[in-house]
Amino acid sequence: MTAGASGTPRREAAPDARDDAAGRRVFFALWPDAEVARTLSGWADQAHAVFGGRIMRPDTLHLTLAFLGSVSGVRVAELSALLDEASLIGGALRLDRYGRFRGPQILWVGPSVSAPWLDALHGWLWRALSRRGFARPDEPFRPHVSLLRRVRPGDLDALPAPAPLDWTPRRCVLAASAPCPEGSFYEILAECPLTPEKGDRRGS
Repeated sequence: MTAGASGTPRREAAPDARDDAAGRRVFFALWPDAEVARTLSGWADQAHAVFGGRIMRPDTLHLTLAFLGSVSGVRVAELSALLDEASLIGGALRLDRYGRFRGPQILWVGPSVSAPWLDALHGWLWRALSRRGFARPDEPFRPHVSLLRRVRPGDLDALPAPAPLDWTPRRCVLAASAPCPEGSFYEILAECPLTPEKGDRRGS
C-alpha cells in the first residue's frame, strides 16, 4: 500500500523481479491513524520553530519496531506472511517527552514510561525474526516517533513539553522505504491489527 492524497494507505501490486534482485529496505512499525498523525505533526511544527531541520510528513510518521535493511523479494514475502498469520496484542501508549539522537540529528517524541504490551510485542517480533536469520540489534529498544531530521544543535529544555498523547495503535505493519526528493516514501506491504483484549499471540 502507499499513502494516497488523504494519507490513507492503499495496497500495492506485488514486487516484480527487479525488486527481488535489488532488495527492498523494509521495517516493522506501528502506524498512527490520521488524528494521531495530525497531533504529532503539530508537535513537529513547534519543535521545528526551535531546532529547524526537515519535518516528517504526516503520512510517514511511525514507531519502528524492527528495521531490517535491504531484503530480497522472496524474504519480503516471508515477512509479510509472518504478519498475515499473527494474532497480536496491543494497548495504550502515552507519548509525553521529546528526545534527540545526536548522530543522525533526529528529534523525536516517545513515552517516558515503557508499556509492557509494547515490550512484549517487540520481544515477540524479534524472536520470530531471529528464527528467520535476522540479527537483533545490540542497543536497547527505545520506542519513539521521529518528528524532525537534520535538526540544529540546541537545548531540549528550550522546547515546551508536549501535552501527553494517549495513543492506542491499531495495526502493526511491514513497510518498505525508498528515497524521493521530499524524503523517504513508504509502502505498506502487509499489516496485522492489534487487539487490546487478552489472548494468545501466535506466530513462528
